[in-house]
Amino acid sequence: MAYWWKRPLRMMRWDYIDDFSRIKNENIDTLVRMKKGKLHINCEWIVGTPGVSPGLGYLVTFYAEGFDRYPGFEDFDSLRTYLSYARKYGIRLLVYLNMHWFSYEFADAHPGWEKIMSNGEPYGIVHPLYGNGTTFCVNSPWRDWAFKLMEETMKTGVDGIFLDGPVVYPDCCYCESCQKKFKERYGSEIPKEDWQDPLWKAFIEFREDSMADFLKDAQEVVLRINPEGVIFLNAGSWQPGSWRVARDAKRLSRYQNFSLAEAFFHPSSGRINLYQSAMTTKYLRATGIPAVTAFHYCMGAWHYTFLPPEEIKLSVYQAVSCNGSIWIGGSTYRHEYKPEGCKPLNETLGFLEKNEDYLKDLESISDTALLFSSQTSRYYISAITELYKDLGSGKEQDLIVDLGTGKTVVDWSKRKLICENLMSFSYEGYFTALTRSHIMFDIVLDEDILLEKLSKYKILIIPDFACLSDEQWQVIEDFVKDGGSLITSFDAGLYSEKGELRFIEERLRLLGIKDIEGAFPAVRGENYIIAKEDIFGFDKGNLIERSPYALKVKPLERTYTPFLFMNPLERVYTPLKGESNFPAVIINSYGKGKVLYFAFPIGAFYGSDRIGTQEQLISASINYLREPIIKVLAPPTLEAELYRQKDKSRIILFLVNNTGDMQRPLSYINPVNNIEISIKNISIKSIYSVSNENYIDFKNNNGVNFTVPILKEFDIIVLEEE
Repeated sequence: MAYWWKRPLRMMRWDYIDDFSRIKNENIDTLVRMKKGKLHINCEWIVGTPGVSPGLGYLVTFYAEGFDRYPGFEDFDSLRTYLSYARKYGIRLLVYLNMHWFSYEFADAHPGWEKIMSNGEPYGIVHPLYGNGTTFCVNSPWRDWAFKLMEETMKTGVDGIFLDGPVVYPDCCYCESCQKKFKERYGSEIPKEDWQDPLWKAFIEFREDSMADFLKDAQEVVLRINPEGVIFLNAGSWQPGSWRVARDAKRLSRYQNFSLAEAFFHPSSGRINLYQSAMTTKYLRATGIPAVTAFHYCMGAWHYTFLPPEEIKLSVYQAVSCNGSIWIGGSTYRHEYKPEGCKPLNETLGFLEKNEDYLKDLESISDTALLFSSQTSRYYISAITELYKDLGSGKEQDLIVDLGTGKTVVDWSKRKLICENLMSFSYEGYFTALTRSHIMFDIVLDEDILLEKLSKYKILIIPDFACLSDEQWQVIEDFVKDGGSLITSFDAGLYSEKGELRFIEERLRLLGIKDIEGAFPAVRGENYIIAKEDIFGFDKGNLIERSPYALKVKPLERTYTPFLFMNPLERVYTPLKGESNFPAVIINSYGKGKVLYFAFPIGAFYGSDRIGTQEQLISASINYLREPIIKVLAPPTLEAELYRQKDKSRIILFLVNNTGDMQRPLSYINPVNNIEISIKNISIKSIYSVSNENYIDFKNNNGVNFTVPILKEFDIIVLEEE
């Protein structure tokens, strides 16, 4: 059955953030016609309960039995009124319900609903939401109130519901309902944070299960009213700290129609990720249901002004290229003040609407898989104590080098934060290196570590930090035995799925390691790796920057060790001390496959420092292990994503030009010329550039070779197979 929600969607929420009731004064027919004709949306969100101060999420904008109306909606049913016009213009209508922000007065009227912290205080009292308001618990009697609201919402005839919340906030929840439910399941009181206590880890699971149980019951409410109704919430993105708010997108995917997460752009003096939209979308696609990447059409926290057109285009095109749909937060105020500000949406969404046929039923053509591990996000705290030393920034300024204090962090909670930060850098580092190297890859999750799922790939990458069960490790070992290749680094895979140490012979043997003697002293800067021969694009004797963290590993016999660590230097501006006996890279043949192991956290190092030699090591190691499916000769800021279109004998190649003007937010995208592309093992009869509306000359020679003359911002290259 072809469900409407499985097609490519262009979603929008059009906010009246200064006065929600202004909608009743609109010419709604004209408004909806404009959204369809000029903004090219095919799915709209309308506010059912606003997210505004001081937490008025309990007031509704439509008739709902037993619920009070939001001011201005006493005699106006926004949902039922708007729905008739949405139907007229072929727009699917979803309702936004605020499920996380409520006033203190509403909480006082419903004792026992609030989230309680481990100190016994309500979360919203200690941490007022948005400066004013509190939040409720998914295990409390509030859930019945929430389900009744959802039931009344679906009775209006809308197509579905988006839940903004609920959220299991940090250090929550210790309310009576949670205490009772936890004790029934585990026979004990809820513990406080203690990473050495198995019961604390059980509580982390309990929180995520509670969120999933809530969503499961909410879905049943929706389907009872409308068997084709949809429901979803903000499932959380790839950031390793998602366990703090009990968001596991894979676990939630069982009970929702979309995996949605925010990839909002915010101007910042810190590091800004160029591939934020792509990273979010690929992660969400890995959950196995349609992905929706959300962004605000505003300048970060300045909600009444526009984001530059170039940033809008980057967000939209990256998400679409990674096989996702988009959600845009619009604003009536911005449109009324500056109507031309909507031009980028008219262009981008209009292009996508016109060419929607090329966005349907796409299957990734990738031979490389990058693991994102929620298990690791929850439980990983490295046993390598060198990670916890204060190394400073390593920057030199005013004849001073910031080398930190050298003190070791001993607090377990702070260690957990350090590891999460490194995991974030690791995922971003590998993702960025692969994307810049035009290597086609998919994200896989813990649940995907099954032979039948891994068999489509030639290479599996386990980033620097990963917790794996014995069963998962056995699958990976069998994958390599059967001819697959594994890339891993540092102490990845050397912990159980719950974070317990597994520095055992069986796991070390696969990596080509006889023994780990410990870690090099942690120093930022002035430590090196040396190439022992001409390999990976390095000449023999080349020095390569080393991560602050590195392990002293003894390789097994008959392994290949083309790079060694230099002996450590304690500080900058000191003479080199020669080569150590410890390899930086081990290449191990195992069964029919190979394992390439980096004895340092290369992903995190590249993610944090963006040194080109680390990108070269990552990309060269992949190309060492397999012949690429596709080769793209273009600047690294060009993003390429390759798919096969089911049942249409087509190959679809998306090209996104991320080549900007050296700052964010972008104000200019620099066109790229003469992009040379070759794709192996296909035979085609035509190549068409959708953006340029012209056919491209090509050669069939053990695959196809062609040149894209110019890429301005985005193109869909359609290869029709013979």
